[in-house]
Amino acid sequence: MSAVYGGVEGGGTHSKAVLLSAEGDILAETDGPSTNHWLVGVDKCIEGINDMVQKAKVNAGLDPDTPIRSLGMSLSGGEQKAAIEKLIDEMAKRFPKLSQSYYITTDAIGAMATASDHAFWISHRAVKTVFDAKDNMAIPPHDITYVKRAMEEYFQVSDLMGMLPHLYRNFQKSYFAGFCRKLAEGAKEGDAFCRYVFTEAGKVLAQHIVAVLPKAHQDLFSGDLGLPILSVGSVWKSWELMKDGFTQVLSEAQASGFSHFHKYSLLTLCHSSALGGAKLGAQNAGITLALDYSTTATVFFSHSFTKQ
Repeated sequence: MSAVYGGVEGGGTHSKAVLLSAEGDILAETDGPSTNHWLVGVDKCIEGINDMVQKAKVNAGLDPDTPIRSLGMSLSGGEQKAAIEKLIDEMAKRFPKLSQSYYITTDAIGAMATASDHAFWISHRAVKTVFDAKDNMAIPPHDITYVKRAMEEYFQVSDLMGMLPHLYRNFQKSYFAGFCRKLAEGAKEGDAFCRYVFTEAGKVLAQHIVAVLPKAHQDLFSGDLGLPILSVGSVWKSWELMKDGFTQVLSEAQASGFSHFHKYSLLTLCHSSALGGAKLGAQNAGITLALDYSTTATVFFSHSFTKQ
């Protein structure tokens, strides 16, 4: 069979791997656990990557003992040279049948933008508000009866003291972030505090865009989509709840001096950023994969600051 190229999207809660043909066709995709080496350590990180890619080889009908041509990975911390070198050296040494060459970049490059941690931010903000209210540290902006009850049900505790193991000894970021789903349910049912938290989350997400606006190339603002913003992470499933806060912050930024910022569009990937990782890995090996970019992302929201 002709050369095969692999890509990995390394997440803090779960990861994905993909194998592509030289023509850019997807041969196999697999899911796996967290491969954020800052959270799980180098050993578990590379073991998870190896397991996903080897499983993908089998699913694609390939010999698992034959290394693929290249493996490109978008991982958290991928911009740090020392960390990259350590991961690649360990993978090459421990798993010689995995790939002939390796390339690692940051997850922000692999996906262009990522917001996966905002589910944790929302959950943490809600829980902290309950604690602050109990300790008389701050008056909550809205009644917290719903969120307190939902918190006790989700974490299976009867009082705030019962939360301490979840915050310290037994802390699991992915499980804690899962509380965001209960908050989304409350927001959709009309709970004022839950809606407030999601509006605030929208503002925080928009601040990430504002932070990079001064560095964005002018060409990015001139297309039919305006500024394209790639939106990655499960938190974007709650876009309708975050929209008001998000649009408010960007509208304020546009009015404060970014006159060329006339429109923006939010896009979601049709495939994981493992696809981008595969492309970058192949490119690093001197190969250009033929990808159809018209099918890699779709627009789910557009906003113009001025009438067109």
